[in-house]
Amino acid sequence: MSTTDEFFGDDDLTIRGQIGTSSVPELLRSLLQSGETGILTLRQGEITKSIFIHQGRVVYAASNSPDERLGENLLLRGKITARQYVEASKLIRPGRRLGAILVELGALDPDELIPVVEHQTKEVLMDLFGWTHGEYELIMKAVDPDNVISLNISTENLILDGIRRCRAWSQVMRGLGDIEIVLYPTGNSEVLYKLDLAGEEQEVLSHVNGRSTIEQICDVSYLSNFETCRILWAFLVLGLVRKGRPDEERPSHVVDREREIELEDVVEKYNQMFNRIYSFIRGRVGDQVDAFMEDALEQVSRQYGSLFGGVDLKQYGRADFEQMLANVADLPPDRRRNLMVTGLNELVYVIQFAIRSKFGKPEEAVVSGIIKDGFRKLGMG
Repeated sequence: MSTTDEFFGDDDLTIRGQIGTSSVPELLRSLLQSGETGILTLRQGEITKSIFIHQGRVVYAASNSPDERLGENLLLRGKITARQYVEASKLIRPGRRLGAILVELGALDPDELIPVVEHQTKEVLMDLFGWTHGEYELIMKAVDPDNVISLNISTENLILDGIRRCRAWSQVMRGLGDIEIVLYPTGNSEVLYKLDLAGEEQEVLSHVNGRSTIEQICDVSYLSNFETCRILWAFLVLGLVRKGRPDEERPSHVVDREREIELEDVVEKYNQMFNRIYSFIRGRVGDQVDAFMEDALEQVSRQYGSLFGGVDLKQYGRADFEQMLANVADLPPDRRRNLMVTGLNELVYVIQFAIRSKFGKPEEAVVSGIIKDGFRKLGMG
């Protein structure tokens, strides 16, 4: 975290700095990693915003901008009337907050209060991610629960959503550094599982392999170069990827984990294909689709029994990656990958042949289109 000065006062540590040298996403990620508790105040001109942090996680945010207050936000969204806003505003006193007053007046249901406050908090935060200059001040102190409503917000997804809204190329490139930098996956599955990534973003992540530069990832991404670089910056801030050198030697366990992540992504693309086929067949035969998929899997299992042991395609038409990985865990990584890909390819063709035999050419044509699109996403089409 970049700072211009630090000092102690009243037993509270205060850190100050410039947003130009440490962006808002990077500040929040730094606090998340360190698990700090305190109030992060950011200023740009006359606008001041405060983010309340508890053990590294955002629990509330407030702004002095009249357009970002709760009442104005509710009025803008049509949640309350102008009369309700005026009457409630007259009743605001120290210790009496607008949200609670609106509930007392019947303008809001009690169950609505937390969701509307959470929405307003996110709106205050999202604007901050576009700030490229200004000042920040972090006071490390316990947050008074009487002064804020503690919200259950995913800080990781806040950072991701905020960077998605970034429109400044200079901000993105300051975070990345250079398009010729090679990025490495960190294998941080804990953060990955918390994120709501779009399909295109998952694909960008799959191209981070410790060999490709940012420019090369842009060349194969379905997103524009700007969008690809922006999401790579988000991955870097969130700790999903890291910068490295093309000739960097990595520990064997790191390489193995990267291969496992890459293989899981490959299996996920097959599963997306199987799920689409499953949904199509279900539209034709209803619940009999499970028996159809199981028949296909049984045929393939005669040749790849150890790979598909304990695996079924019921309900969603998806093969359990963890079960398959456990079935071939004793094999070297390269043989493990080859066996999985070969077995899944065989399953695709068995399903395609079974559809032709049982339903005819029109249905096969639809499934062939699904398969062609699936292989294209796998880089095999």
